[in-house]
Amino acid sequence: MYQRKSKLQNMIILAVDCICITVSLVLANYIRNGRFFQSDNVRMDFGFLLSACLAMFLGINLLHNTNRNFYLRGPLHELACIIQNNAVMFAGAAVFLYFLNLLDAYSRIVFFLFLLIDCVAMFISHQLLKKYVPAIYHLIGEERKILLVTDEGHANALISDFKSMKDFTYEIQGMILVHGTDREEISGVKVLGDQSSLVEYCKGASLDEVIVVVGGEYEEEMLRDMEILAQMGITIHYHIPVPELQSASQKILSQFGRFYTVTYANRVASVGELILKRTTDIIGGIFGCLFLLVLTVILGPMIKLESKGPVFFAQKRVGRNGRIFKMYKFRSMYADAEARKAELMEKNEMNGLMFKMENDPRVTKIGHFLRKTSLDEFPQFVNILKGDMSLVGTRPPTLDEFARYSPYHKKRLSFRPGLTGMWQVSGRSDIDDFETIVRLDVEYIDNWSFLLDIKILLKTVLAVLKGSGAK
Repeated sequence: MYQRKSKLQNMIILAVDCICITVSLVLANYIRNGRFFQSDNVRMDFGFLLSACLAMFLGINLLHNTNRNFYLRGPLHELACIIQNNAVMFAGAAVFLYFLNLLDAYSRIVFFLFLLIDCVAMFISHQLLKKYVPAIYHLIGEERKILLVTDEGHANALISDFKSMKDFTYEIQGMILVHGTDREEISGVKVLGDQSSLVEYCKGASLDEVIVVVGGEYEEEMLRDMEILAQMGITIHYHIPVPELQSASQKILSQFGRFYTVTYANRVASVGELILKRTTDIIGGIFGCLFLLVLTVILGPMIKLESKGPVFFAQKRVGRNGRIFKMYKFRSMYADAEARKAELMEKNEMNGLMFKMENDPRVTKIGHFLRKTSLDEFPQFVNILKGDMSLVGTRPPTLDEFARYSPYHKKRLSFRPGLTGMWQVSGRSDIDDFETIVRLDVEYIDNWSFLLDIKILLKTVLAVLKGSGAK
C-alpha cells in the first residue's frame, strides 16, 4: 500500500494550527473581558469571529500550501511565515467583518492579544511538531524502508538530494549499483550489490519502496527486474527525464530532490482511508486487550495446570514487507511443540508452504478448546495495538515459510498482517492449497477498502460463533 505523505503532514499541521487559533482567541477574549466567549458589547458574536478566522486561515492554505517546506525551515524562517500567515488571516477576517458592519463590535485589544498569543502558540507547536511528528507517522503507518537503485553517475546526486530533503519517513536500506563496483559505500550509503543481485535481495529483505534512477542504456534490463519487484508488491519510483519549461514551471509528479519519478504501486490508499483503518485497529485493540485481561485470569491457570510452560506463546513471524515481529498467542501446545514439528512434516495436510494437521499430537486438551473457539488468538490484540498487525489483513508466515517464498508470494506481505483475512472467511478448514491462500490474499490487497474490512470482520464473528475461527 502506498500513500502520498505530504497530504497527511498538511492535515496534521492544519489541525494543530486551527486548535492554536481557537485557544488563542478564547484566551485573548478572557484577558480583555474576563469571560471566555462574551464581552460587554452585545453585538459581539464570538462564534462568528472564530468562524471567520478559521475560514480565512483554511482558505489561505487551500489556495497556497504554506507548509510545503515545513521541515526545511529554520526557527527564524518559521516565525516569519507564521507572522505572515496570521497577518493575512486577520486582514481577511477584518475586511469580511467590516463589510458586515460588525468590525466595531470587537475590541482592538482582543485583536492585538489574539495575534500575539497565536503567533507564539503556533511557533511553539510547530517546533514540537518537527520533533514529534515522526512518532505520529509511526503510530499511523510506520516509516518507509527504501532501496536506492542507480548507476555510479547518478549515485552521489541521488544520495545528496535524499539527505537534503530531511524526510524522516524514509529509512535508506542501502544501494544497488546496476553496473557493479568494488566500492563498499558511496556518500555513507552501503552498496549491497549490482543489478544481478537486485531481485534476490528484494525477495528476502524488509523493504517497502525502491527508487530507480539509471541512465537510458540500462532501461530495458531494469524494466524486466521492475516487473518482478511489482509482483512482490513493492512500490517502485522510476526516474523519468522531465524537461523544464520556463512558461510552465509547475509539474505534478512524485519528486525526490531534483529527480522526478513515476510511482508504481499495487494499491494507492488515501490518507483518510489509512487513518480510518488504523483508528479502527486501535479501538479494536483496546477492547480486545481488556477482554484479554479477563481471559488470562480464567485460562492462565488451566494452561499451566495441564502442561509445563508459559501461558503465552511468542513466535517470530514475518510482517509487512518483510518486517520481523513476535506474534503472541495463548499456548495451545506442549512446550516442545516447535522441536517436534520436523518429525510431523510428512503428515502435513497443506499443499505448499504452510503446515496444517487436523489431529496434531502436540496440541493440549485445553489447546483444542482454545483453537476451536479461537480464544488462543486474543493475545494478538497486543500486536494490533503495537502496530505489528491489523484487525484485517493477511496472516503472517513463519520465518522458515518466508525463506521459501517466490517473488509472487511476497506480495501477500505488502499489507500489514491481520488477525483475520479473506482466506479465513472463505472456508479456511476446506482450503488445503497454499497457492489458493495466496490468490485470496492478493485479491484482498488489490481490492482493499474499509467496507471490505468491515465485511470480513462480520464474517469472522459468524465463523467464530460456528467454531471455525481463523488461525
